[in-house]
Amino acid sequence: MLPLSQCLSSVATALQGGFLPYATPVFRRCVGLVDKNLAQSMACLSNPEQFDPPEKDFMIVALDLLSGLAEGLESAIDALVAESNILELLFQCVQDPMAEVRQSSFALVGDLTKACFSHVRPFTDRFLPILAQNLNPEFISVCNNATWAIGEVAIQMDMTQYVPMVIPHLITIINRPNTPKTLLENTAITIGRLGLVCPNEVAEHLPQFIRPWCTSLRNIRDNEEKDSAFRGVCAMIVVNPAGVVQDFIFFCDAIASWVEPKQDLKEMFFKILHGFKNQVGEDNWKRFSDQFPPLLRETLLSQYGV
Repeated sequence: MLPLSQCLSSVATALQGGFLPYATPVFRRCVGLVDKNLAQSMACLSNPEQFDPPEKDFMIVALDLLSGLAEGLESAIDALVAESNILELLFQCVQDPMAEVRQSSFALVGDLTKACFSHVRPFTDRFLPILAQNLNPEFISVCNNATWAIGEVAIQMDMTQYVPMVIPHLITIINRPNTPKTLLENTAITIGRLGLVCPNEVAEHLPQFIRPWCTSLRNIRDNEEKDSAFRGVCAMIVVNPAGVVQDFIFFCDAIASWVEPKQDLKEMFFKILHGFKNQVGEDNWKRFSDQFPPLLRETLLSQYGV
């Protein structure tokens, strides 16, 4: 059962819309497994002498398969979610004492947010505090999925009221020694996305994260997540340019990591670079840019004329 479900998850993700003819029974079976597992947990808690604890591996695999469906079907999963109680069940799952259940639950929150946010939206005021509570890098995989899910929600709605709840944890994670690369990247992307929707609230914290933010994202390939994160940091720099001054060389290096930014993003980089150059003056800029490695200096000159 478990290996078959894991295999189905990979197939659903790979086939995308091609899995649609098989999606309804698989979706309903997964929701039923989660529902049954949660009911068994409640029964065991209420009457441990009469009921055994559930085998939570089945719930974890069901949650992972639902994530695979959401990732593969994208918006086509909307109707299935609409006619189910999966979000009520998911709210119970994200509070589970077992870390592996929370890990899979947070991944599903993020995947459903991407696929059909209109159904997730009524639950965000309940999900976000729990996601924030799980920004604990002692539990790497749980923390990673919680961080990623917050970033997915951030590009869908106003996060102003939640910034104070999550940003201190994200700043701690991104500055923490020996944090795994994937967690650093997801943390940087989520900080950037929060800055995209709430630049005024996040910009005041720029000096606390901009250097590790830049070094975390300089090595990832051009993609939509990187794009949204850099747009957010540009918005924050416009609000609080002084916040990046001490580490501006790192921002220059991060800009140069782009192979082919979208034209409007490239224009944002251009304005920030030239604004900084004009602010400090030609002589000071020359002294500053002379510190750059040759390749960085050549890239900025050829791509941005500074």
